[in-house]
Amino acid sequence: MHYGTVIPARFLERPNRFIARVDSADGVLICHVKNTGRCRELLMPINTEKQA
Repeated sequence: MHYGTVIPARFLERPNRFIARVDSADGVLICHVKNTGRCRELLMPINTEKQA
């Protein structure tokens, strides 16, 4: 499978089975999620804050 344009982004949330909200260099975007399964073990928000 070949995708034309792939933009690096950080997963934020998945409001429903078909879309995800991600944070990219262009800001917060809504993108299509091809796999409509749960994907809970794969789609997890990443904590980027450093602990003191």
